[in-house]
Amino acid sequence: MPQCFFIEPTVGELQYLPDDKTHHVVNVLKMHRNETVRLHDGQGRWALATLEILGKRKVSARLTSAWEPVNTEPERRVTVFQAFPKTGDKVEQVLQHGTELGAVGFVLFPSERAQARMEDRDRITRKVERWEELIRNAAEQSGRGILPSITYVRSFEEALTLAKGALVLLDEDAANPPLSGTGGQDLGIFVGSESGFTALEKKAILGAGATAASLGPRTLRTETAALAALAKLL
Repeated sequence: MPQCFFIEPTVGELQYLPDDKTHHVVNVLKMHRNETVRLHDGQGRWALATLEILGKRKVSARLTSAWEPVNTEPERRVTVFQAFPKTGDKVEQVLQHGTELGAVGFVLFPSERAQARMEDRDRITRKVERWEELIRNAAEQSGRGILPSITYVRSFEEALTLAKGALVLLDEDAANPPLSGTGGQDLGIFVGSESGFTALEKKAILGAGATAASLGPRTLRTETAALAALAKLL
C-alpha cells in the first residue's frame, strides 16, 4: 500500500502535505517525484496522488484519483477513558497502539491513586501537541480514515462529564462478566492506573451508567488492559 499522509484538502488537484512532514518525506523516507502516495482528509475519505514538489519547506502532491470513502474504520466507535499511568511512556503506548487498533478517541485524566502533576498551560499544550503527533503518525502508518481525538482533563469528575452512551468499567475482579465484543456502536471504556480505581471511583463510574467487565483471571498492566479491550471490541 502507498505511504499514507493526512492533509487538509484544498480545492483542485494540487494538495500540500503538512509542513512538519517535509523532513520525514525527503530525508527519512527518501521519497522522489512521481512516487504514488495515499492522501487521507481525516474525515473518512482518501485519494491517490503523486509527489510533485520536493523542497526544503513544502511537499505537494497532485491527485490522480477521486476522493473515496476509507474502508478501514471499524463500525463500532470506542473511546478510551485512561487514568494517567505513572510514566509517560505508558500513555504513549495506549495512544499509539490504540490508534492502530481503531479507537475513535482518548480521554486522559488523573485518579485518586495516580494524581497527575499540575502543570502550566504552556507545558500542557506541548504535551497535547506531542500526543497529537503520535496519534497522527500511528494513523498514517495503519491507514486510518480519521484522526482519533485526544482530550486532557484535570479531574476524574470532569472525565465523567465527557462519558456519554454505553460505558464499560474494566475491573480486575474475575467475578465480573467477561468483556463482550457485541453490543452498541458507541462505547466508552474506563481503564484505571497501575493501582486501579478506588471503590468510590468505581461507584461513580457505575453510577454514570457503566457496567463492570473483566478481561479474564490474570491482572494486566494498565497499558495492556486498554489495548486488550480494544482488540476484543474491535
